Amino acid sequence: MTLAPKIAMSDDFLKAFAAVPRSHQQAVLAFVAKFRQNPMASGINYERIRDAADLNMRSVRINENMRGIVLKPDVGNVYCLLWVDQHDDAYHWARRHRVGVHPDVGSIQVYAVQEESTPSEKPVAAHTASLFDALKDREIRKLGVPDDMLVAVRAVTTENGLEALEKQLPDEAYESLYLFAAGETLDKILSDQAAPNNVDTTDFSAALERDSTRRHFVVLTDDSDLEALLAAPLERWRVFLHPSQRKLVERDWNGPVKVTGGAGTGKTVVAMHRAVRLARQYAALPGRPVVFTTFTKTLAEDIRSHLALLCTPQELEKIQVVNLDQWASGLLRRFGYPHSLLYNESDRRRFWEAAMSALPATVDLSAQFLRAEYDRVVLPLGCETAEDYMRASRVGRGGQLSRPMRKAIWPVFAEYRFQLNAANQREPEDAFREACQLLRREKPELGIRAMVVDEAQDMSPAAFELIRTAVEPAANDLFVVGDAHQRIYRHKVVLSRVGIQVRGRSASLKVNYRTTDEIRKWACAQLEGCEVDDLDGNLDTLRGYRSLTHGDAPDIIVSASQQEDIAHIRAILKQLQDDDMELRQVCIVSRTNDDLNGIANGLQQTAIPCLRLDSSTADDSSMPGVRLATMHRVKGLEFGVVIVAGYHGAVRYAEQFSRDDDAGVAEDTELAERCLLHVAATRAKRNLFVLSRSA
Repeated sequence: MTLAPKIAMSDDFLKAFAAVPRSHQQAVLAFVAKFRQNPMASGINYERIRDAADLNMRSVRINENMRGIVLKPDVGNVYCLLWVDQHDDAYHWARRHRVGVHPDVGSIQVYAVQEESTPSEKPVAAHTASLFDALKDREIRKLGVPDDMLVAVRAVTTENGLEALEKQLPDEAYESLYLFAAGETLDKILSDQAAPNNVDTTDFSAALERDSTRRHFVVLTDDSDLEALLAAPLERWRVFLHPSQRKLVERDWNGPVKVTGGAGTGKTVVAMHRAVRLARQYAALPGRPVVFTTFTKTLAEDIRSHLALLCTPQELEKIQVVNLDQWASGLLRRFGYPHSLLYNESDRRRFWEAAMSALPATVDLSAQFLRAEYDRVVLPLGCETAEDYMRASRVGRGGQLSRPMRKAIWPVFAEYRFQLNAANQREPEDAFREACQLLRREKPELGIRAMVVDEAQDMSPAAFELIRTAVEPAANDLFVVGDAHQRIYRHKVVLSRVGIQVRGRSASLKVNYRTTDEIRKWACAQLEGCEVDDLDGNLDTLRGYRSLTHGDAPDIIVSASQQEDIAHIRAILKQLQDDDMELRQVCIVSRTNDDLNGIANGLQQTAIPCLRLDSSTADDSSMPGVRLATMHRVKGLEFGVVIVAGYHGAVRYAEQFSRDDDAGVAEDTELAERCLLHVAATRAKRNLFVLSRSA
């Protein structure tokens, strides 16, 4: 019996298609559709390429000008679209590339053939150490290096030499070599690689099923949406996942999962793919059995738009995408909850002014101190009575308070709650706890089978307690994603203390696919000396966190005023435009809206088009103009270039925004400010400029 052909497309084909002139793209689309239906159809003429680097490559005619390069092994029934280009360029690509199944890793690799004239490091002299002297040839091969690249790898003596080989090496080989050169152990790299025990290098069909191949190839089926795939070929996250990411997405877990990782490691991409995988798994369940929640409304809207690109309308119908507070409010409305959640800061200040009337005249504590005490002790610990408060831990707060002093100031907190109650409002954390009580008492059928939680570092213990209460413990129940190095709000959670046990089901992503290593190093340096948790009570580090691309070091420009900022920004934008960078790929980031308003006015005076990103405006790629956003708003986005304007430093912002003499608050605020700068810097893919007000 003849097996049905297996048809696949490489990410190289998608990238090549993006560069095809529009006048020829329709012909390519028509050919791919025909190819998927039957790669053996009589109208598809496979021609051997006489001087191709690989005997398994064939040329196919698309129209008079365009040719496709196809992998068509003599053994098996596999057909892979590798490249598309104008006739001569397509043949040139075929002469310069080789394709095969790696004997150790088991993936299909497409890599450039090393040419004699290609500049590379000179052969290693007797006195010059190679970066990989510690490895035997068979160990280098196990890292994914093809046999015909061993000599070139052996010749590498510096990181620059390794980077020069990047375009010639398969991705998994370069990545593994880079991590080894950066200090990772061979055993750890091979363990993460999870290569198969036995590999048949002639079995391309089996190779297409491996995660290491699926990083670069997608198998086309009758359900594949070709037009959607080819319409946005550069959005690789929609189709191609790193094996470490795919393992997290597709595995069946026997309980809650925690995924951490530095900025740019693809945590949110993993979370979105996980939500889609769960939507398929629970497609037969009624309603929307999968909830995807994140911290803010704008992030939820971004996720919803991305999911619409990632899955079918039927799958999307099974996923509720909602920010945390909206989801909790929806739950409470089911019970006729009479209170609204308090977000208006002017209302909050008014309630505190009224509450201060309950402070005894003998107590010399500021309103700022008392509000910080409420926010950091009373509220997160759920203190309902004076006795609760007197037993509460104040670890992390500045100064001690005796029991008599706590008893004396409790009426202020009680009065604050009275003011809220009179106005029919609740602090979100109190509302979350009341929602938990309602769920435990009423036991309603919520129809939630699984929940994916993104930006977990910014959610409070009360929020996670509600999440745990709303989702019945089961296999694949909770998928929690976050990075405390990006915590820009005051909340901190220990998952195990709110009933979410992730021991043995935690993973950390280490490779930054967004920024250059120069930007990554600068961003990480902003957190040097800071203790950061792992969302479960332990310390986390960025050890092993790497970017595999390189570029210019961040440009730090001392600027004395906003007028100087604007002058610098104009000069930077002009240079970027001269280098053919579109303004829509540039984002100007500032700490406050007031700073951003001044910059926007200055740019508009010189007719530079701008798009202000705020809570009601998404980053629509079709809209022209340089983007402007606060540091908080830019969370979850990425740009070719980021310009951080008017930055005064974490210590100064901590003093400005804590506004009291509480050492605990100032310390927390300084860490949050450092995290905020780290977040803003890691939005940049290619270049980072920081206009600093301090030398």
